[in-house]
Order: sequence, then C-alpha cells, then structure tokens
Amino acid sequence: MTAAQHALRAVPTTRRAPLIRLDDVRFAYDVETPLLDGVTLDVASGEVVAVIGRSGVGKSTLLRLIEGRHSPSSGAIAVSCGDGEPTIGVVARHGGLDADLTLEDNIAARLDAAGASRDEIAWEVERALALADLAAARDRRPAQMSDGERRRAVFARALCGDPDILLLDEPTAGLDPENAQTLLAAVVRACAERGAIAVLASHDMTAVTAIAHRVALLDGGRIVEEGPTARVVARPEQAVTRRFAAAVSGASLPAFLRSKLSERPSPRGKALLRLAFQGEAATRPVLTQVARDLGFDLGIVSGSLGALGDEPFGVLIVAAPSDEPYFTAAVERLEDSGLLVERLGFVP
Repeated sequence: MTAAQHALRAVPTTRRAPLIRLDDVRFAYDVETPLLDGVTLDVASGEVVAVIGRSGVGKSTLLRLIEGRHSPSSGAIAVSCGDGEPTIGVVARHGGLDADLTLEDNIAARLDAAGASRDEIAWEVERALALADLAAARDRRPAQMSDGERRRAVFARALCGDPDILLLDEPTAGLDPENAQTLLAAVVRACAERGAIAVLASHDMTAVTAIAHRVALLDGGRIVEEGPTARVVARPEQAVTRRFAAAVSGASLPAFLRSKLSERPSPRGKALLRLAFQGEAATRPVLTQVARDLGFDLGIVSGSLGALGDEPFGVLIVAAPSDEPYFTAAVERLEDSGLLVERLGFVP
C-alpha cells in the first residue's frame, strides 16, 4: 500500500469546518464564449475532490475562482470557514516562488504574512523542508534548483501553516513517483486529520484515484459527471468520462474490435462486457467460478488490477457467448457475484 493510500485510512475530524460552494458559476474572458457555463459544486470539510477534463476546459480557472484571483461573470462562490476567514495553500502550475528569496525565506515569508511567531516559523520551515526532502536546498534561490526541486518547494510551501483549503493545479507534474506519493499523502492527512479541503485539477488519474473521494468531470463549460471516485471510474456514465476511466484501468477495446462492435448479436458471436471489481470482489476468482457454474468460458480481452484509495480495484473486458440463454445467464451471474457489468456490444 502506498503512503497516499494508507493515509486514507485516517478518520476525518473537523478542526475549523471549511466549506466551498459554487452555485451556477459562469466565467468568460469575452461575452460570447464562456469558459465556465453554469458550474455548481459543493466541497465539505475533510473532502478531497478532483476536477478532471481535457486541456483548456477551465480546470485551472475554476481553482483561481475559488482562490479569489478571478471573479465570476455570474453565479455565486462561497469560501468559508466556521470561525473566520479560511487560509488557503496553492500549488500553482507555474511558479509560486519569489525568485529573489532563498527556499527557506520563501517558506518563511508565507508564514510571516499569516502572522506566525518566530518560533512557529522556524518549526514550520523545518517541517516543510523535511516533507519535500529539500533540507540541502534551503539556501538556494529558485533559479539554482532543478525543475523537480522547485515543484516540491511549491508543494511544501503550500502545505506549511496547516491551511484550511488546498488548491492543487496538476500537483504531481514534474515529480518522481516517490516524492509524489509523499506529498499527496500529506494532503490526505491534512484533510483526514484536520478537516481541511483539497481541490485538485489534474490529468494524472493515478493521483486522482489515489486520494480523491469524489471526481467532477468538466466538459463544455459544465460539470457533466460527478460522484464518488470508485463509481465514476468503475461505471462512468458519459463517453468523455469513459476515456478517463480507461486511462486508469488500462481496460479499453483494441481498435480491431472497436471497428467490429455492433448493437445486435450475431449467431455464435461474442458479447463484450466491461467488468469492474472493487474491494473483496477484486481478489476472488469470480470469472473462474462463473465459467465453472455455467459451463462455458469467459475470454479476457484486456484489463488491469490496481487500487482506488485503500481498496483493490480492477477492470476487465471479457467476451461471453452472445447467444441466449447464455448471454443473460452470464450477465446475471456476474452481477450476483458483486461485479459492476457494462454491456459494450457484440462482435461476430
């Protein structure tokens, strides 16, 4: 189990109960072409929510609206915290460090602006440097650090001071897997142990599935699909979501089969089914048992086994007989075994 997945086991406890609420938010750089066109989203204390979508759909803009750097063209945005103004930590896609300050001073400046004492600043600086494995770079300016070091520095700076809200724009870009796991685990701990909120905009579906409780897919200016990460990945409802889900699971139809796919069965043909396993079902020999019970084989076309948060998760595309009563019997038996079954179509 990775560090990020292990941190999901912590039980959320509310410290200051931050809240983000977007109600029918519209944003346009010009009047005729809104980038965001009626976005509604609530994020509660302790949640990690991922906003996914193609490049240019407005994910970064959505984060800047939450941060207050942009104002919506219409609609309402509420960013609150039970007993006062929320503190916000930002991992921006580009930069975020003062070029004239050393790394240590960059971290200290954020804390000083928040009114921290000298002792608090010293302690937080050491914690941030250790978290990002950057103690040796404390006296370097951004230009003297590698791209990966600068990215880790931005991440650590955002996390210092225990912010109520974390806004993460492509947070794992430029990070090696080990550092990415460490820093993502710190985000999960902040949410699980202190009730902080994290909203990440990312193309990295590995990061999304490792830490996000919910996923919202942005397309055409709107959130077209939203729900628990496991449900969205296992049983996506929209075509655009299926492409992202396939990137996670590794389960997609080969081109030669896609070209033959039909909505109607052919005699002695095959039915293609997408099966999603989660939790205990992902570790049981379900296909073997179903094939044994029904007396025919289920051929595996593609798939993979991984994890969603701290639970095993797998997706398989299998070929079953398309003739009745075998097809209906296979679907019913697979569903009875606790699998999510999606009918993809039929091939000769």
